[in-house]
Amino acid sequence: MNRWQEAWEASELGLVLLEGDRVVYLNPAAAELLDVERDRAAGRPAAFVLRHHRLLELARGGGQEVISLQGRRLRVRARTGMVFLSDVGELEAEKQRLEEERQMLAHEFRTPVAGLAGLIELLEVEQDPEARRRALELMKAESQRLLRLAAGQGGRRAPPWSPLELRPRLERLLPAAASALWRVEHRTTADRDRVYQVLVNLVENALNYGQPPVTIRSRRLPDGRLALEVVDAGEELADYQKLFEPGSRGVHAAGVRGSGLGLALVRRIARAWGGEAYGVRLEEGNAFGVILPEEGEEDAGSAG
Repeated sequence: MNRWQEAWEASELGLVLLEGDRVVYLNPAAAELLDVERDRAAGRPAAFVLRHHRLLELARGGGQEVISLQGRRLRVRARTGMVFLSDVGELEAEKQRLEEERQMLAHEFRTPVAGLAGLIELLEVEQDPEARRRALELMKAESQRLLRLAAGQGGRRAPPWSPLELRPRLERLLPAAASALWRVEHRTTADRDRVYQVLVNLVENALNYGQPPVTIRSRRLPDGRLALEVVDAGEELADYQKLFEPGSRGVHAAGVRGSGLGLALVRRIARAWGGEAYGVRLEEGNAFGVILPEEGEEDAGSAG
């Protein structure tokens, strides 16, 4: 077997070779897409292997088209003696996955960039030296966080610390968050940048779509796990879990600008450190939160 044949044997693109009206070769991908046995296909008439009138016409005359075959949509490109096949469904799924990833990354960058823009506007009008100094410190912190995000850093465990330490950064980025109540009494080993991203998204959602009061708190769940959550007094929602799907937005989101990616990002962050994100209805209202890692727990991101 030469190198070219080795490459086609491993390719995910289907290939059928014809001599006249007979099949002389088809690779594993083509056999799988056409649902035929390779050993029985070689040397057989093309009609026996291709089994679709339009596919046969393309094989004989050349051209390209998307056809439906055995419940699949196949993209067919044919020229003399060669037919190339690919699964449109798999290609579209991969395209959608990449687009969701692009949107998620854009959403991750949107908040710190918006924060920097706000701080720049503040510096343009602020005369108080102390206020300018604090604004510059926050700009430096956000710039460093952006660099870590761009470099793919973050997500590693840290020495135990309290999420309450993030309050000044959060209120500077989201001034309306100054009205939120903080009841954080536990410590975590989760990465600060990731917890900050979680809080920004959860608090921003509560402020935009919920009702006051908004409370940021940590608590023990009935099973003993540690949770960090944001609670608001809004109306009960129809489906909490669906809101974690990319692009999903609740009925109260009408007229409020947003991408529907905030909770999807929160879930991805929580799962990366071995936790989970959730939304539930409590006596106090709607609660959206994450399960936090604690001291002594194995880092899921570095396990293996």
